[in-house]
Amino acid sequence: MTGWLQRTARFFAGRPDVQLVARIHPGELITKGPSVANVVRSTLPELPEHIHLVPADAKINTYDIVEIADLGLVYTTTVGLEMVMSGVPVIAVGKTHYRGKGFTLDPDSWDSYFDLLSRFLAAPAQFTPDQKQVELAWNYAYRFFFEYPHPFPWHILHFWKDLDEWPLARVLTGEGQACYGQTFRYLTGEPINWEPVA
Repeated sequence: MTGWLQRTARFFAGRPDVQLVARIHPGELITKGPSVANVVRSTLPELPEHIHLVPADAKINTYDIVEIADLGLVYTTTVGLEMVMSGVPVIAVGKTHYRGKGFTLDPDSWDSYFDLLSRFLAAPAQFTPDQKQVELAWNYAYRFFFEYPHPFPWHILHFWKDLDEWPLARVLTGEGQACYGQTFRYLTGEPINWEPVA
């Protein structure tokens, strides 16, 4: 992701005719890893006035930015999926779960990424998702948010508390298997049944 951020920042530094708003994911406040803001600032120590970084803890609502955006550039965030649901075209560069499902723009190389960006900036209207793509995004989101999630005994934010309540020995009992068995079967390779639910 760091390489993508650096190259994208340099690309837009040379495009003062375009406003770039980089919304730092609020998840940066609770996880470890390279800070998007630090990567961009190390690439462009003198941040051009047409490039804006919205900090992870900013009170600015991400969805307000989506409403005024002409294009979404995403690595893996589900906001990209939600942008297409709102009719905003999205270039998905990371291996996110919704990439390649028919509603995002999915470059397969640096050359195709920058070619796609250049073509979009020259004729944005040509890349607006059509009704079918928006419907695909809505259908995918429904499956992802409402049908795909399965219970899991341990969560990152309160892992130790969860582990006290659900130690591995308990998860492996009949009670644990009743709660989490299907989840672990999927995680170990059992295919997920994607047939429509009646």
